[in-house]
Amino acid sequence: MSDDETEDGPARPGDVRLAGFADRVSFARAVAWIDRHAQILPAEQIDAALAAGRILATPIEAPRGRPQHDRAAENGYALRAGETIGASDYNPLPFALRNAEDPLPAGAAALVASGAPLPAGADAVIPFEIAQPSGAMLEVFGAVAAGTGVESKARDAAAGTLVIEPGRRLRVQDAAVILSFGLGQVRVVRRPRIKLIIAGPKSAPAGPARDADGVMLSALVRRDGGIVSDIAADAAGRAAMVEALTGTPADAILVAGRTGTGPDDEAPLALAEAGRLSIHGLALRPGGSTGMGLVGGVPVMLLPGDPLACLCAYEMLGGRLIRRLGGLDPDPPHPLRQAELGRKIVSAVGVVDICQVRFAGGLVEPVGSAERGGLASAVRADGFVVIPAALEGYASGTRVDVHVYQATGADFACA
Repeated sequence: MSDDETEDGPARPGDVRLAGFADRVSFARAVAWIDRHAQILPAEQIDAALAAGRILATPIEAPRGRPQHDRAAENGYALRAGETIGASDYNPLPFALRNAEDPLPAGAAALVASGAPLPAGADAVIPFEIAQPSGAMLEVFGAVAAGTGVESKARDAAAGTLVIEPGRRLRVQDAAVILSFGLGQVRVVRRPRIKLIIAGPKSAPAGPARDADGVMLSALVRRDGGIVSDIAADAAGRAAMVEALTGTPADAILVAGRTGTGPDDEAPLALAEAGRLSIHGLALRPGGSTGMGLVGGVPVMLLPGDPLACLCAYEMLGGRLIRRLGGLDPDPPHPLRQAELGRKIVSAVGVVDICQVRFAGGLVEPVGSAERGGLASAVRADGFVVIPAALEGYASGTRVDVHVYQATGADFACA
């Protein structure tokens, strides 16, 4: 389906400056646009030691059985289990001590370390607690069954076994097992290269405050597995935005600011001039001036300049774009926690509301309203609740799903 068809809304939305949005695209249609245009990126080959946190692109199969031979699972003495039958404290059985590198003859035992191959002929490892060496002999004070203290050949994986399926976000233990198979390289989905275009504040700040959108978006892009490859700061005018949109290549472009209905809100016009403006104006609050389109086939997302609206639009849509490109789960990465509302949340039918909330006394309560409170409300919040467009809100006592903000370094992992 082309962008000229109605599923995306008008291919070239009109100029809304000083006029307002005559119509707003539903949140569901905006999500569908992202899912259609955010194709997972090609694979690249990297050092397996650096693979934790990356998305596996091709299956990992065991190149050989693991372990490759029967080996000791614990420290002790390797021997034949059948020869220990009848051994006890009152009837210790003698075994001749032999070198573990040599085949084990009948009536013999060999000292082995955990992880070492079993000598040929051995089928068990007896622990130190029930054996006592004496010169060239070993006295055994208890019987063991065959397989005791042994990791059998190919127990973990036979040669050719699928060990890790593609599409998994590799964990530390996944990377470790890949290395343990002797695989030094692994193919993973390439990390999305994201260009940020920051329009900057509409008025000069009263002090040395830095632009919040650029700092916030850079951290969020890293959290979602992307790489900020280029930042065009203070690109406020249409010409500067067009130049930034058509400049250095990227896998996706995020524009923050100048997306609304004011006379200087020229980001949508710049996108229309540089490529195609597919959507502008969403039934989303905060974040209603969000837009999206394409420049040379590269998806572009226009995010509001207001920091709270920018944050909410990114969490629900911009982050989805980046996570899809990188092969991650497209849904917001915050853990969900169910909680009962201590106070009602008011919403508008036809609009998806993002309400900042906090936990208090075992309940959850809103922090301001969806359209008020600014970024400080998100600072006071423990997470947010998404109110579907079909609802007028949630009554007090309703159990809701809270997307819980996390304050850990893992949120901003760059792996």
